[in-house]
Amino acid sequence: MLGDLSLGDVPRIAAPVSDVDIARHADLVRRYADIIELRIDRFARHEVASTTAVCTAARGGGLPLIATIRSAAEGGAVELPDAQRLALFDAVIPHVDAIDIERQASICGPVVAMAHRRGKLAIVSHHDFTGTASDAELAGFADGAAAADADVIKLAAHATDRDDVDRLLALLRAYRERGAVVIAMGPYGVASRVFFPLLGSLITYGFVGQAGAPGQLPLEQLHAELCRYSPPFAAAHAR
Repeated sequence: MLGDLSLGDVPRIAAPVSDVDIARHADLVRRYADIIELRIDRFARHEVASTTAVCTAARGGGLPLIATIRSAAEGGAVELPDAQRLALFDAVIPHVDAIDIERQASICGPVVAMAHRRGKLAIVSHHDFTGTASDAELAGFADGAAAADADVIKLAAHATDRDDVDRLLALLRAYRERGAVVIAMGPYGVASRVFFPLLGSLITYGFVGQAGAPGQLPLEQLHAELCRYSPPFAAAHAR
């Protein structure tokens, strides 16, 4: 469960947002997303007080919240010191339903422990914007996230051809019973953002404003595609 939202029975869409996006696209997000991913690295300010205020305000939107402070090495907008990231996670965890932390971050263990102490979901992730690693390396990333006590294993990799997409699908099949989010980024991976959720990837991500990763679809378009191909999703979103 992500807050009161079940994961696994129906594809779920998360909208990654900055503090500006929350204000500018609130109606769009409420209409088409199931989850808000607070991309704190994209916020205009990163002081504890201002960040916590944004998270508290976002709670008023009624959707489950994931807090992410992505490192620059894995696609983050800024490079914040680990001590600052740790303090920010500690401050916002009471106001969200889950956190997403990179497996390779030195603060991964403490952040996962913080989340679990407060009964929140821990997503442990790995992002590769340059290519798709070997099958053995992909399994190593997933096993490493599991060993870090992840509730959800998340792996996103740039697919250079359809074989990479196929290998990422195989990874999803291998780990979906464990609880996984798998994404193929880039032009070859666009379809994965619609079809991987139909095959067990727990969350897919649609953007408002500006795409945050190669191949990411606009939120409204992603919603329409899932309504087209997933009867359970369409039924859950019937209005």
